Amino acid sequence: MSAIQSNLTLSKYGYDMAVGVTQDSMNATMKLFLDKFKSHEFIRCYVYEINPSTGKGQFVSKPFEEIKEELGMNPFDIPDGSNNEYVQKLYQMKFGFAFRAQMGLPTNFPLSDLPDIIELNKGNSMVTYNMVCREFQILNLANVFGDITWTNLSQSAQPKPWVFTFLVDLDLRSSDSAFAYLPPEVQQEVKNLCPDSMFSVQQLYLDLNTAGLESAPSINGIDPTSETYIFLTKIFINGYFRKIQEDNQSGGNPDGNFLLGYTIKPSAPGKDPSVIPTDLNFMVSPFVDSAGKESKEYELYTLNYLVMTENHKMPVAVPFSWNWVNKDEVSSYNGVMAVRKDIFRVYLNKLLSPTLDSVCLIPRTKIKCTNDPFKPLKYSLGMTRDITDKSFTLVNDASDKVLSFSFSKKDKDKKDFCWGNWSNISLKYTLKSDIYFTGNIIKMVSVGTTYFHLNIDAGVIEGDIVKYRVETDYELGVDSYGNLTVSMTPESPNFKDESEKINPNAWAKFITLGTINGLIDSVKDYLQVMKTFFTGHQNQILGMLNGSRMWVFPGGKTFVFKNVQFSDYQDLVANVTYAEPSAARLRNEASQETLDFERSAAELDHQFA
Repeated sequence: MSAIQSNLTLSKYGYDMAVGVTQDSMNATMKLFLDKFKSHEFIRCYVYEINPSTGKGQFVSKPFEEIKEELGMNPFDIPDGSNNEYVQKLYQMKFGFAFRAQMGLPTNFPLSDLPDIIELNKGNSMVTYNMVCREFQILNLANVFGDITWTNLSQSAQPKPWVFTFLVDLDLRSSDSAFAYLPPEVQQEVKNLCPDSMFSVQQLYLDLNTAGLESAPSINGIDPTSETYIFLTKIFINGYFRKIQEDNQSGGNPDGNFLLGYTIKPSAPGKDPSVIPTDLNFMVSPFVDSAGKESKEYELYTLNYLVMTENHKMPVAVPFSWNWVNKDEVSSYNGVMAVRKDIFRVYLNKLLSPTLDSVCLIPRTKIKCTNDPFKPLKYSLGMTRDITDKSFTLVNDASDKVLSFSFSKKDKDKKDFCWGNWSNISLKYTLKSDIYFTGNIIKMVSVGTTYFHLNIDAGVIEGDIVKYRVETDYELGVDSYGNLTVSMTPESPNFKDESEKINPNAWAKFITLGTINGLIDSVKDYLQVMKTFFTGHQNQILGMLNGSRMWVFPGGKTFVFKNVQFSDYQDLVANVTYAEPSAARLRNEASQETLDFERSAAELDHQFA
């Protein structure tokens, strides 16, 4: 049950491309990203107002800088439990509550206290998202029976980090999902069809933080009866999150429909890939054991990116029946990118069809009578290239054959009274070329045949005077950036001479005074020029496969690629690993950004290995 069984052509799938990455690899890479991520500080403050249209009181958002200027200091600097002049002034300003947060990993807790960021434990397109912040602070001003109380709680002063757990529905296709309520420009940011960045953990983090995707979070690891829990619920969940959910559905969210104002701009694209995505969806595939049953080893579950190209309609998301990554493979790579057979072979057809001119030959024949009684017949032969448009045809059978091409041309000439009463000559050239996908090999088998016919006053000489079978194996590789590399195997091209030995009958020998054998040999010698055409064709194909229009996988700035091969059903499959910097380098970069807490590289390496 491995990626070698990838069969995206099955009607229940039909995706042009699929990428599957394991839960463990996503979390390790995302934590590395968040450990160095330096986002801007996000602040929301709320004051009490009377709604003039309803006459009812409500808390509304007010810019932090206005509150800070009016107060004369930063309210987040007022210690917990204070009742000084600044607290009294905030009361006069009808201040209610506020919070500030900064995305990233908290720096003053051991990594063992931090949960997985994403858990694939809900099935289908639903995932669990555990949001933690580098910094989180909440303020609350209350008047209870005339007593003003000031609460200032900071995550950094707590024994455990604050974890907000969301259920996020990553189904971007369903018309009844929360995603459908998002404005079109926000939907485009979530899908992000930029081939270089769409598979990155940064983009996935953006998707998880798109507030419109699912329900309100729960708060994990905190006593529900504690003051911290109560204020986090009141201020962050009820005061902020529920409001942006409502605004999402009404299209009036000033924060851009993202939690804590978080956005990412896709990186500039690199070399254009051969697959240009036009639609995207997500789906979770469980890990299946040897008995075909779903296991509970969620770390081996994969988040699958389902990709369509050329504006093909996105099918319904259906879990795959195979594992993208098996247990014995997780230490070697993080996931798999698979391209549907038709996508790659159509690309190959467009690339290689123009090379068929090199081996599509038009025969030319001519007979001339002479006055020489011993050699009354002369002939001339020719082979020219047919430059009309040509294309392979797609083969859809149960074999490894994916493309096929056939070609045939004939020429003849006739003269009277060269030998005996009459003579005629003809050449018929045929080509059959087939392409197979198997293992990491593109195999091309071409058979070129020239059928020779000579009739001299009923003395007939005919047969496959020249017939070459050429088998060439092109071995596939992939560099770390997703560029396909191709080389001929050492034994390629393998030429086999399957020409017939043509023996003229006694009458032909008699009427030509024994010169017919020399004529046959001269024809055969000339037609061996076909071998030159075939040799050039094999090298031309190699050049095309490695040239400017070579195949490039998308995601070259996100993944390191290796181990490309064809599946049992001819999907093009490559293993991928996240191309993120080392843990030690991240730690050094983080320290240069003046983080408050520095973790050892050894600890990071242990957590993210």
